[in-house]
Amino acid sequence: MTRRRSTLKVDKGEANKNATVEKEQADPFSNVVKAGECPKLSPKSQDLLSYQIALNAEDKDLYVRISGNSGGGLFSRNWLKLEDIFTLLDKQKDKVISSSILKEVMGSGSANNCGFMSGILREIKLLEQSPKGIFSHQLTPKYENVKVELRKLSGNTKTQSDNKPDVASEPSK
Repeated sequence: MTRRRSTLKVDKGEANKNATVEKEQADPFSNVVKAGECPKLSPKSQDLLSYQIALNAEDKDLYVRISGNSGGGLFSRNWLKLEDIFTLLDKQKDKVISSSILKEVMGSGSANNCGFMSGILREIKLLEQSPKGIFSHQLTPKYENVKVELRKLSGNTKTQSDNKPDVASEPSK
């Protein structure tokens, strides 16, 4: 049996053009600033979920996603803006919530997404188990401090109230 050698001819100008296109399409989520693992919510499961928090290169906001599952269960790897999660959770102070509340920011996808993301939000100390049950949540006492610490990962140390216009500094008519 004889082997045939083949040579691929590449136009260098075309190769450079393709390299430029690949640079322009770089992953805006390549700057992962925090990653970790957490248990699933069910006490019957020994499986772990993996998550990532990344700084988006385009809008400079932080995003979180479910990045892995050591056991069974489908999930979506969509990036979710942390500020959208903060806005949703800010409305839940002093309330007991279920994982399904996260549908508002998660959109459509696997039925597991909301439960898995709730486990991640517990791991990063935004949520904790409610006394009402293992699948119920409430904001942690350190919720506001955790938000500040997470925002520091992006260099954004402003609070929501800092982003509101200062009425006193507006010119009077």
